Amino acid sequence: MKEVITSAQNPKVKELVKFRSRNGRTSENTILIEDAREIERAVQAGVKFLETFICEEILSHADNETVSQVLGLSGKVYFLSKTVFEKAAYKKEPFGIIVKAEFKPFPLGSIDRNTSLILVAERIEKPGNLGALIRTADGAGINTIILCDKITDYRNPNTIRASTGTIFSKKIIEATSAEAVNFLKNNGFHIVSADPYGDKMYYEADMSKKTAVVVGSEAFGLSDVMKEGADILVSIPMKGIADSLNVNQAATIILYEAVRQRGAKNK
Repeated sequence: MKEVITSAQNPKVKELVKFRSRNGRTSENTILIEDAREIERAVQAGVKFLETFICEEILSHADNETVSQVLGLSGKVYFLSKTVFEKAAYKKEPFGIIVKAEFKPFPLGSIDRNTSLILVAERIEKPGNLGALIRTADGAGINTIILCDKITDYRNPNTIRASTGTIFSKKIIEATSAEAVNFLKNNGFHIVSADPYGDKMYYEADMSKKTAVVVGSEAFGLSDVMKEGADILVSIPMKGIADSLNVNQAATIILYEAVRQRGAKNK
């Protein structure tokens, strides 16, 4: 007979709530996943599941195949009552499964030498914007994303949700801006940085070669380190009174220009 946890004071539940409320900051190497699509993509990406929390009452209409896959991959499984599960879940209308998984950033040295297009995101402030950037990178065929001088955490539930789970198939790297610039230059990357006052239009940059596209903080733009380290600063034409676009919109325009220039050779 399976044991169902019915008290929010249970140590495992308290640990889960603490982890969620801190957006994963209690551990550098773990992440919470709790939406159906994100869980499915984590399964497909081979993410290591550590613990799974399930509410069978909520899961009554869930895809049985997904549930079976999750149960098969999980090290430990805990069953929660509906009331307790809803207290622990981030979403107001939860899917019925919460997975604690291993998901840690990679070092700069792990970048494959055949990688020829990278997204660098510096000091991104909003979790939703970071998740959207990761989703855009996925659409452009980019597998490596460097997060520089981070403000928001890639493990934030809103980042995972905005990425639609594509984050799990990406190599996420954390570094300082100086470390990233040095690595990119030493490994032959052409650094194309987005700046509202850039000297060239984005489509004038040659992104058919080994390229790192850099976008910066929504509020403050690029740091001096990134500006000085860029091979070219590019801007996007602005015809109205605003001087810049949302960081994800800007990244989308520039990355898809890189895809256009590269044709079918994008990696």
